[in-house]
Amino acid sequence: FVMNALQTTAEQSQKQVRDYLNKMGVEYEAFWIDNIIIVNKSNYAVFNGLMDYPQIQSLRSRRTMALIEPEKETGISEVLGIEENIAHVRAPDVWSYGYTGEGIVVANIDTGVRYTHQALFPHYRGNLGGGSTNHNYNWWDAYSEFTTTPGDSNGHGTHTMGIMIGDDNSSHRIGMAPGAQWMACRACSGSSCSDEALLECAQFITAPWDLGGENDNPSKRPNIVNNSWGDCGRTYDGWYQGVVNAWLAAGIYPVFSNGNNSGCSYSTPPGLNTVGNPARYGNVTGVGSSGKSNGQYASHSNWGPTDNPDIINPRGYPYMKPQVIAPGVSIRSSYARGDADYTYLSGTSMSAPHVAGLIALMVIALEKFPKRK
Repeated sequence: FVMNALQTTAEQSQKQVRDYLNKMGVEYEAFWIDNIIIVNKSNYAVFNGLMDYPQIQSLRSRRTMALIEPEKETGISEVLGIEENIAHVRAPDVWSYGYTGEGIVVANIDTGVRYTHQALFPHYRGNLGGGSTNHNYNWWDAYSEFTTTPGDSNGHGTHTMGIMIGDDNSSHRIGMAPGAQWMACRACSGSSCSDEALLECAQFITAPWDLGGENDNPSKRPNIVNNSWGDCGRTYDGWYQGVVNAWLAAGIYPVFSNGNNSGCSYSTPPGLNTVGNPARYGNVTGVGSSGKSNGQYASHSNWGPTDNPDIINPRGYPYMKPQVIAPGVSIRSSYARGDADYTYLSGTSMSAPHVAGLIALMVIALEKFPKRK
């Protein structure tokens, strides 16, 4: 219903503008997820002509978001078994009751995922068993680099996915919800995430399609999507707000990292009103960092308040950001250099996946015990 409603609205309201752009030979990309047309290249005459169309609400400059860059840690002894940060938030206690995220699908919009990693492949929704895979509806690369199989030339996305679901059922128990499955969309190349790629991935998350970019199927959408990217804005910028609203309407839970001081050249600690967009949106869960095994607020983690109040669940503090903190210091997880590669990273990029995994555990518990909602 959500997909059909958005597609119908976009088709009707964009038609005349798209006809004009086609007539002028302009290269563009149209999206239904937030009724946006991105013009890749134009001129002053075309821009002036667009002013004549009342269907256009606004003309905006292009945006480029950034990965919330982590810091690599060195000289840390390796822990085999359940990671300290996972034990600290007591995820194993939840597992002992039989809640591991089974039946839940998590996703990330990130740099991609090394799907063959030993801690991730068993939990990949495209893993059919017996060595067979099906990447349709489970993977998309908005940059058309990894077109047939999931890949990650950066490592960031592989690391965040590991924190959500990673587990080799032996020595490397790195994830919050090892019973859940995962899918992914690559919207960040290097450390930058283009607006076009982020919108394309947002659309894929809402209604995944096959490797040919056809046959949208919203029944394949995930339950939760983790976003460890954003900007350094200190005021509300709602350019991604329509996406968030569509996800919520489709029953997809959005989680965003609050941002790190170093990525925005803030002091240590960063000070008030340093949370970026979209984490500062009132209707997303913005996540900050605590220590690896304590509740101490991490010095790298950006602060609120936000200027976009939470009207869904304010609990008396509608301007508070982050709403949740999770371990984000020296977090060990899967990495993309090899199928048995692990590394330590710090940042709110590592904190947000803890919360995405937590939601996967909570959904199952609430379904089994509905009266406890």
